[in-house]
Amino acid sequence: MRSAFSLGLLASAVLLVSAFLPWLRLGDVGLAGVPDPAGYFVAVTGAVGLLLSGVGLTARRDTRQLLGLAGLAGVTTLLAVWLTGPATVASRALAHAEALALVDHVAMQPPPPVRVGVGLLVGLAASAGLVVVGVFARRTPHP
Repeated sequence: MRSAFSLGLLASAVLLVSAFLPWLRLGDVGLAGVPDPAGYFVAVTGAVGLLLSGVGLTARRDTRQLLGLAGLAGVTTLLAVWLTGPATVASRALAHAEALALVDHVAMQPPPPVRVGVGLLVGLAASAGLVVVGVFARRTPHP
């Protein structure tokens, strides 16, 4: 059981750090998750996971179900960003390019493509790890 909470501690720390990594890339520019409310939510989810894993390790309380819920919250938030984020960023970039073309009286330059960044993928993996800890960790009797 201690190894499960250790894995939960590691996954929660990675989830917390992933909120500050670039989730989407617009050309060469990385867009991190933290200025966005979804980024703050994922960071708080990682911090809650750290707290629950720490309680599970030190106080020997069974917080597996809550860790699983924290992981599910992270997975759903990051999947929603993955599905809606690139289209939203692309439409904003197109509107910005059109506005610059209108103001400067020049031909519009097409915006660069939007790609999924490393932070989104790392956060999804860490959230999935929390779900695995919450669902599949076995409860052992306390000595």
